[in-house]
Amino acid sequence: MTQKIGFTPLSKINNLQYFKKENENIAFCASNPISNSNLNQIPHYQPISFSANLTSQEQKKYDFLLNFMKNVPVSQTSFNLSPNAQLDVLLKSGKLLEKNANDKSSILDNLYEIATLDRAYNLDKKNLISNTLDIILNPAIITQNFGDIPQNDKEIILSSLDESNPIKQDPSLIDITASGTCVAASNEVNLADKHPAEFARWVNKLSSNDKQVISNIKLSSISSNRMEAITILNLLKVKPVKFSFDSFDVAIKPDENAYIRAMNQDKNWDLGERNVADVLVQSAIMQLGSQGTYDSLTDIRAGEFSVNPQGLVEIEKTLVESIIKNREINSHVHQIIDDDRRIVGYNCSFERLKKNICDILDSGEDVILGYVLTNESAGITKSPYYDKTVDGDPNQVINGHEITIVGYRKDENNETIFKCIDTDDDLMEPIEYSASWLLPKINHLGIPTKLK
Repeated sequence: MTQKIGFTPLSKINNLQYFKKENENIAFCASNPISNSNLNQIPHYQPISFSANLTSQEQKKYDFLLNFMKNVPVSQTSFNLSPNAQLDVLLKSGKLLEKNANDKSSILDNLYEIATLDRAYNLDKKNLISNTLDIILNPAIITQNFGDIPQNDKEIILSSLDESNPIKQDPSLIDITASGTCVAASNEVNLADKHPAEFARWVNKLSSNDKQVISNIKLSSISSNRMEAITILNLLKVKPVKFSFDSFDVAIKPDENAYIRAMNQDKNWDLGERNVADVLVQSAIMQLGSQGTYDSLTDIRAGEFSVNPQGLVEIEKTLVESIIKNREINSHVHQIIDDDRRIVGYNCSFERLKKNICDILDSGEDVILGYVLTNESAGITKSPYYDKTVDGDPNQVINGHEITIVGYRKDENNETIFKCIDTDDDLMEPIEYSASWLLPKINHLGIPTKLK
């Protein structure tokens, strides 16, 4: 029997009023559904035995980096390895030399550029290289926790703002305790996990004096119809810097305030907070998704597709995922939510949804998905962190959150267990959710067109 599945391709975004209404209360941002802090829980690294052959140019860059990073202490977040040991791991795994970034560069190429070229605002080069290595070796450390700004630095920031700036009137706006960058952080996880050379390129270019990364994107990644793709780019305010018949170049850049955050984390980073690489990558993704309206100081966005001041909505998430993966992504919307924000049904069976997810994982892709929390009497989401102040019928949606599924297994009872990276759980390793727990909560997930 043919089963109807709801897909939301980017080509249907021309109805702006629909998306504003649809996303009024479901901007996917931090919901802190699980509080299980264990920052000392670092995975154990298994050594790899492999022989790599470097060209003379690669050997020069590799030796330079080994010397440049030789006195940097072991990582607090990624296997307790020194940067040089991390470089050795990447070399022996074959990842270090793979030239599969968007511009055909490698991790080695980009780390070498960080070490040898000037950085914006004199960001610490060794710190940036360590951040990049830590994340590539263990993407589960990626977090959306902003971290605090010391009072002295806060006063300097405030003194630089115009009197009309809302932060001037309310300095607490920059004290971010629950960020809305989970969509951006989940896409960062995917970059580091599946496209590590491209992730290194983003860190390199965003921290450079250019303060932007330029990517060449196939028009077919936006839509198989060329004219439709151009319309979508215009509606979502993506302005190509170069255009050809079948592709375009896009400049992806953070807002300027991202560098204030980056400089703060450069000197004031604490375990469990975003590092400099996280700040720059997440801010750039938030800018791309929010039609260039995101402010990294306040974690607030504007834009045409959401009335919620935080996070990104499903259609914006689909855009950034399509551009980052450089392939067309359709959003499968699983839940049926009525005008009163109640879950009233699903667009396909849980078994079919589970198969979709496993098929994507088997193809070598991660699955980026948004799930929702409901009110106390929901019966579907039994989170201890429900919002008691929310009124409404059972299954009333109160918040949404984005995570990344990176694998799955079967347990002793033959139930599917999903291996997930949640950037808001304070863990430095993946967390596992049973299919029976997760599937009813899933609102949407990105499905590559060829797997649809």
